[in-house]
Amino acid sequence: MQTLSSGRISLATLGLIGILTTASVADPFKPSFKQQLDLGRRAAADIRKEEKLAAPNDPRLLLMREVAAKIVAGIPADELKKKPYEFSFDLIESPQINAFALPGGPIFFYTGLVDRMQTVDELAGVIAHEITHVREEHWANAYASRQKEGLGLTILLTILRANRTVVDLTSVGYEVARSLPYSRRDETRADRGGFDLMVRAGYHPSGLVKTFEMFAQASKGAPPEFLKTHPDDKNRIRNIRKWIEEAEKKGQKWPAVRPMPEAVQKARTLKNKE
Repeated sequence: MQTLSSGRISLATLGLIGILTTASVADPFKPSFKQQLDLGRRAAADIRKEEKLAAPNDPRLLLMREVAAKIVAGIPADELKKKPYEFSFDLIESPQINAFALPGGPIFFYTGLVDRMQTVDELAGVIAHEITHVREEHWANAYASRQKEGLGLTILLTILRANRTVVDLTSVGYEVARSLPYSRRDETRADRGGFDLMVRAGYHPSGLVKTFEMFAQASKGAPPEFLKTHPDDKNRIRNIRKWIEEAEKKGQKWPAVRPMPEAVQKARTLKNKE
């Protein structure tokens, strides 16, 4: 824990600031929804210039966008009216086993992740997870927390009391927009929100379980949960299985698991041969 004299803020002080912010005024360190849209739009354009994207007719990309459209359709109309997200879905040609969401709606998958998936339900689970990050503005929350951590208590309280907006995203590059880590709490909320969204869209939630089992296998030798930003994959799997069990006790019936279409399997085979 850092002392106040070091220019950083203790966890207890951050907790106090959180109470003050929620109880009185909107967080002046959190980017507005419009700012998030602007940054996401700009960062997505930069990524599309820098990265090698899958061709528009790539079966993996077409499937990704088809599944995403069904999931987005499950977001309540009232929410979409208040927050006109700018969802877009792109596929980066890279062996990385990852996906990420930018503020406001742009979402990118790596072929390294999609090519390891065996079912459409696995794809749906990750898409729904990333959409939840956007819906709950997790990037903006993480950005606000990062800004507060760099300020002294006196300056922070002065800003809060004055209810001044201090957010300036003009110098934020796409690397920050794509890589600012979320808290374990936000990741857990994205798991839960993703679970609900994919079920609403008609996908089998075992897809999320299979995905995290794959992540766990791919990250063997990684540090334990308390040393990581993301929750431990085993704990995430345990949570999802518990949610599945709770839903089944209430009479929930699941659709059949859908294997990847033949066109997708052929596309990944061809790419691997190149």
